[in-house]
Amino acid sequence: MAHRLTWAGRFGVRRPVPVTWSAVNANATLPGVAGVVGLVNDPLLGHVLTVDGQAVKREKADYLLPGVDGGTVRANLKGRFLAEHPVLVVDGREYTTGAVTSPFLLLISFLPVLFLFTGSLIGLALAILGVVFNLWIVRAPRAEAWKAAVILAAFVVGVVFQLLWAFFSSWVLGLLRR
Repeated sequence: MAHRLTWAGRFGVRRPVPVTWSAVNANATLPGVAGVVGLVNDPLLGHVLTVDGQAVKREKADYLLPGVDGGTVRANLKGRFLAEHPVLVVDGREYTTGAVTSPFLLLISFLPVLFLFTGSLIGLALAILGVVFNLWIVRAPRAEAWKAAVILAAFVVGVVFQLLWAFFSSWVLGLLRR
């Protein structure tokens, strides 16, 4: 079961973080950790855990967070296939790092599967690429309305491409039959 992180304060102290995409959860406290824990998405490094604005050391898959008692607290990030944000696991307890993904976004993310009903290889390619693209968009650090608009626009582009391909391929086949 996932537990919500407790917020350090509504107007937390600004700390310098590396130049990255926006923070997923920049002002959270964890039990036993000395400092404010943050999670940022770096385009090159992926997820980076920070404590008081400083990146923490990693040992293989574990992050070594500074403990209140002077020791280290081992934490691990677990990604979920259909979740927008990863889960932080500390001592067997799971802490969410962001809001739960909207069921509406998950539903429209799989709209490209409808291209499979065309029965063509182009439809198969559009379905696979469309779902992968949409799941990438779901994980983007943007507003839900922006994500829904991009996903629906990509589906409309796929439908238009499928229609143009159908007309073009039938035209070419008509020329070859003459």
